[in-house]
Amino acid sequence: MKKPAIFYSITQEEIDAMMHCFKAKRKKFTCGDTMVMYASEFDQIGILLYGEAELVRYEEDGARTILERYDPDHIFGKLNIMPEDGASIVCSKDCEVITFSYYHLIDRCPNVCPHHGTLVENVLRMMIQRTQNLSSRIDILSHRTLRGKLLAYFETTARAQNRKSFTLPFSINDLADFLCVNRSAMMREMKKMKEEGIFSSKGRQITLH
Repeated sequence: MKKPAIFYSITQEEIDAMMHCFKAKRKKFTCGDTMVMYASEFDQIGILLYGEAELVRYEEDGARTILERYDPDHIFGKLNIMPEDGASIVCSKDCEVITFSYYHLIDRCPNVCPHHGTLVENVLRMMIQRTQNLSSRIDILSHRTLRGKLLAYFETTARAQNRKSFTLPFSINDLADFLCVNRSAMMREMKKMKEEGIFSSKGRQITLH
């Protein structure tokens, strides 16, 4: 497994020392497991080493909204804007994470370890990438029509994968929850768009025309 982005320019010996100093934990989860249940006292930072996960919220009527997706090297927890109590991170594939207290990151190490400063720089870079991802999400959701949301999402995903033909990271159900739209209405709109030749699909494979 490649070294996580959070440890860029940090040696394995320094990583081992820091993980001991930070009292960091490595945990594995199975697809479907709840990795984090947010509450006001939650003070952990997590880094996804492998797998996929989603930050989800359930409404009173049982409807689910996917607030964020997490892929390897994504960061979550105390550093981010905290969702309200009750939101949770659920594994959509088997996952492994590293977690440690937020306060270990911001408190000055008594040993003034140079790799602590490097770690903070790496976290800031990861937060910048996360901010860019959230800005892209806001842009997608800002479209007023269902077609506009779908097109914006498809075009954003195509650019990220640098190809006209790309694989959706979601099932259709999850895509509807991510776009905050009705699944049946989304399916009807996608059918119209395919009939109009805007895109073609096979399973999760989408090709823009």
